[in-house]
Amino acid sequence: MADVIPFRGVRYSESSRLSMLVAPPYDIISPPYRRELYARDPHNVVRIDFGMPEEGDSEGNNQYTRAAKNLRRWLGDGVVKREENASFYLYEIEYDTPRGEKKSMRGFVCLLRLEEWEKGVVLPHEGTLKGPKADRFELLKAASASASQVFALYSDPEKKIASALEKAARGSRVSEAIDDDGSRHRLRAVTDAGVVDSVRRAMADKKIFIADGHHRYETALAYRDFRRAEAGTWTGSEGFNFFPVFLSNMDEDGLTILPTHRLILDAGELTLDEVLERSSRYFKVKRFPFLPENEDEARAEFLRSLAEAGDDSHGAGRPTFGFCWGSAPCYYLLTLKDLDAVSRLHDHRYSETYCNLDVTILHSLIVENVLGIDTEKISSSQPVQFEKDSDKAIDRVSSGEFAMCFLLNPTKVREVKEVALAREIMPQKSTYFYPKLLTGLVIADLNQI
Repeated sequence: MADVIPFRGVRYSESSRLSMLVAPPYDIISPPYRRELYARDPHNVVRIDFGMPEEGDSEGNNQYTRAAKNLRRWLGDGVVKREENASFYLYEIEYDTPRGEKKSMRGFVCLLRLEEWEKGVVLPHEGTLKGPKADRFELLKAASASASQVFALYSDPEKKIASALEKAARGSRVSEAIDDDGSRHRLRAVTDAGVVDSVRRAMADKKIFIADGHHRYETALAYRDFRRAEAGTWTGSEGFNFFPVFLSNMDEDGLTILPTHRLILDAGELTLDEVLERSSRYFKVKRFPFLPENEDEARAEFLRSLAEAGDDSHGAGRPTFGFCWGSAPCYYLLTLKDLDAVSRLHDHRYSETYCNLDVTILHSLIVENVLGIDTEKISSSQPVQFEKDSDKAIDRVSSGEFAMCFLLNPTKVREVKEVALAREIMPQKSTYFYPKLLTGLVIADLNQI
């Protein structure tokens, strides 16, 4: 049973400058970008959520203890204020996709009772690494607060929950910020007790699917267990038993999943002809020939054909990859011949959905069987690296930085749901959920919920 509760959020007081004060999620902030956010405003939330280490840091004075001090000082100075009433927070994002489509995603921020994966209430679709969890744990231990939320999905085909929250939020104070991609983020509190209670009841029998934030969720579980052990006794109502989440209805069309393309550093002894010959065992190969003077047109047709192959509205039935080779790039589409090939390769140990994921097919048939690269090494980002922009991926091959690249279509929301329900974990970098939530729109103080 999913237990969601309202909380007394901590929000910035000066709403007119909010765009200067918020930040993207910590895991997409590069070192130069972090320095830029530091310089942007002395009260930018990065100083709480992703503070920089300093020379001479110690156990008692470091980026984590400074984050806690900043939050307490900002509360005392009125930079941020704690809400009077416990609320759900309706959160809407208006954005443009990389393909230029205008979309709107909505959901609500609440506290979710933490449950182990094994209970099947909250379901993951990807694995985690130790490093990010250690960082997030130290921050939670020092600050007992989170300025960001786990991004999660639920299913509500009739859209009753979102409609009730939208109606109840009318007239509420709006926190609005524009992020550095130009997306517009709006947050409004819902305090009506009747609406809050009805939403809690409606969510009680739903599965929660983690989209973004697996590391944060597992860290929150570890922090809960740490606080329980520290306290000795607990009732379950304490703030550390919960964590802030943004819940969006997967049955609305506001969410976008972007692909993450694969760049191959070195072809080894393989030639282009050998790669194509080996690939042809599994894939139908289509070449996009061009002369140097019409490369732009050929690339556009190549990328358009790849996108159409992954678009359900075109009746696409077989996974297809874009393949680019060499400094004078050659473009190919590779379309899977046999939909059961990966399942047989894995002795039918995985679900049909898992075996038919584009990323699973790419790793199993091409990276391992065609190129001979151990997929276990992919996590080290040495033989295989990642790029979200298809044009940049091609340019990095044509510049000679990489030997080749494979372009993917995005994973679908239904695939995330089905793989999670099957209790399976997708290959690394299978999903890139877009848009990203802003950090700092509302902060959850887990000591005073």
